[in-house]
Amino acid sequence: MADTRKESSATDSRTLAFGALALAVVLFLSIIIFSESVIKGVRLDLTDKSLFTLSDGTKKTLSTLDEEITLRFFSTRKLVETTPGLTAYGTRVQELLERYASLAGGKLRLELVNPEPFSPEEDRAVGFGLSGIPITEAGDLGYFGIAATNSTDDTDVLAFLTPQRERFLEYDLTRMIHNLGNPKKKVIALVSGIPVDSDPLKQYKPWALIDNLKQFFEVRAQGLTPKLTDDVDLVMIVHPFGLSEESRYQIDQFVLRGGNAVVFVDPHAEEGARSNAALRLPPGVGSDLPELLKAWGVKYDKDKVLGDLAAGTRVQAGTDSLGRPIITRYIAWTSYGPENIDTGDVIASELQKINFATPGFFEKAEGATTQIEPLIWSSKSAGPFDAESVRRDPKPADILRDFKPQDKSYIIAARVSGKVKSAFPDGPPKSDDADKKDAADGKDGPAPKPHLAESADDINVVVVADTDILADSFWLRAQDLFGQQVIVPIAHNADLVVNAADNMAGTSALISLRGRGLSSRPFDVVESIQREAEDKYMTQAQALAKELEDVEKKLRELQTTKKAAGAAVMSKEQDEEVRKFRARVLEIRTELREVQLNLRRDIDQLGSDLKLLNIAAVPAAIAIFAVGISVVRRNRTRARAGT
Repeated sequence: MADTRKESSATDSRTLAFGALALAVVLFLSIIIFSESVIKGVRLDLTDKSLFTLSDGTKKTLSTLDEEITLRFFSTRKLVETTPGLTAYGTRVQELLERYASLAGGKLRLELVNPEPFSPEEDRAVGFGLSGIPITEAGDLGYFGIAATNSTDDTDVLAFLTPQRERFLEYDLTRMIHNLGNPKKKVIALVSGIPVDSDPLKQYKPWALIDNLKQFFEVRAQGLTPKLTDDVDLVMIVHPFGLSEESRYQIDQFVLRGGNAVVFVDPHAEEGARSNAALRLPPGVGSDLPELLKAWGVKYDKDKVLGDLAAGTRVQAGTDSLGRPIITRYIAWTSYGPENIDTGDVIASELQKINFATPGFFEKAEGATTQIEPLIWSSKSAGPFDAESVRRDPKPADILRDFKPQDKSYIIAARVSGKVKSAFPDGPPKSDDADKKDAADGKDGPAPKPHLAESADDINVVVVADTDILADSFWLRAQDLFGQQVIVPIAHNADLVVNAADNMAGTSALISLRGRGLSSRPFDVVESIQREAEDKYMTQAQALAKELEDVEKKLRELQTTKKAAGAAVMSKEQDEEVRKFRARVLEIRTELREVQLNLRRDIDQLGSDLKLLNIAAVPAAIAIFAVGISVVRRNRTRARAGT
């Protein structure tokens, strides 16, 4: 009887198990069908820094797109398959483009093009100006870029999608779409206390950087009398010494109404001082926007220059009593590289060198409600000193002798954002009767707008504590090339300014975009182990290389002596010495190869261990865990059956 009950119970258990399995299959298929029909397009991004989640700025740009745009993704299959890093990146680019198209409401059309060598597709890629790279020994080219057009045949391209710029992929795509959807050139109002563009007397030529800006923007040079009309997208302020209170009020209200600004102030504008002297204007002095910077939460002293021992430039500072040149470090002329640049910000991305001349510095003001995000900062060997020491006959050696670094970094360029109150809480400044009459008559433009006491949204301002960053002499050099004078950049100053203008002249949607992380994530522990393996053999390899160099040098000396003196006068001992040196050279070369082989073997062994861990160890651990659970359950079942 008991056996019958046990058999019946076992049959019921098997039936229940098969039924549960069938139910699980049905449930699984139901979930797939449900997800395809109901929750299609819903994504869960669990990556670090949300690599595959589009920002609100991009979504806003796509949702408000009125212009029909075609994106063509040119990707040569052979190039992608044979280039390390491009396979995964190509997949990410395609998925991102498909996501863009799905969010654009039919306004964005995506074409995937495989431009094989000597094909019509390759001709199209060349016609759009995409950059090709060799994929065969015969010189056949492959392409990996994007070309976009709008309904009026305006074109914008990303000539080659380098993985090094992956973190800015979303920004580049959104900027491209925004520009094609709004093809009219952005307007920059250039407010300057020095003739950076040109002057009425034609005594001072335009700066090269302003010519660069004019290639991309409509630049309206306005001197110190800004006219910030509704069509102005960006106000760029350069060395605003002598800027009237009424003009500062205009800028204040422009920024509060959502207008963007890039501001260059300077405790000592060296190029400005030279241009003022040429135009017989007062000597250069420090520039400031005192009320505005304070309202924006920025602290700045126009009478302090920032010096930096680590970033100073070596210069000739006169001669000594014997007429020999005195070379010293001029700590007020500084150069900064990627370690002092926020390359994660689109404005400063890919910048390798920025030159400054007698710059100032910024600090966050006490009680500031804004965000101050440094773009460029000094080393910790920096410190402020009195600007008067550089304004007239600067002596670099004396400045260096008296300089005291403060063991802290200082901000030289920064983004400022956040809600602020007006720098003029009592309303517009009072002007004379003539000004009031002109304004009432509309002679200076449209009627004034109502006073804003505070910003409705976050302001967007970039501040730079130097104006000489714009001057030709600090980022350009003239070189003779086959009898022609060629202007060659020696720093990325122009790139910084054009990037800032490009970013800040866009909408708030573009400005809000920042660089993301990289989808290619290295194994930090693995790289650390590889570095340890390299360090383990590097010392030995360097010692062997040094010994090899010494032995070969001695061997050359002996052979030279032998040739000069004649073989007949060389002793057997000298011949034996030559043979020994030659043998030692062969031994050292063998040892070097052995060291390199050991290094390669250790790294390969690391790779094999990791593969074994992933392929065998993890599944084995899961299997052991499953077997353990099965044994525990069986024991519990037997225990219950025994009772």
